[in-house]
Amino acid sequence: MRFNSEKDFWLGLLIWIPIGGGFIGSLVSEGWLIKIIMFATVIFVGWIWFGTSYIISEEILIIRCGPFSERIKIKDIKSIKKTRNLLSSAALSIDRIEIKYGYSGMTLISPEDRVQFVGLILKKNNNINIKI
Repeated sequence: MRFNSEKDFWLGLLIWIPIGGGFIGSLVSEGWLIKIIMFATVIFVGWIWFGTSYIISEEILIIRCGPFSERIKIKDIKSIKKTRNLLSSAALSIDRIEIKYGYSGMTLISPEDRVQFVGLILKKNNNINIKI
């Protein structure tokens, strides 16, 4: 099952206003290089903004963030807890969940429907310590 990332409005403004301003500014400039760089930047950030999701398959949690992806075996997940940690991650909201897995793995995500997400993970591995 696929879960989209929750997106904070303020984070969208923080990201898109400067990029949009830079892109518009590049359109009125004379150099082609800056136009190409800004167009590539808009595409890359858009890919991350619209392409961040979390997929739960039978045995694996797949975290996608634009061109980046991470695969975590659901049986290796040790704990899931609510957090507001600001570390860089595949989360587009400040309301996040921290997933600890394996020996020392940790990732932060922000699924739109946390309750359904955690419930589905628990169905596949009921040995997870939950603090939501």
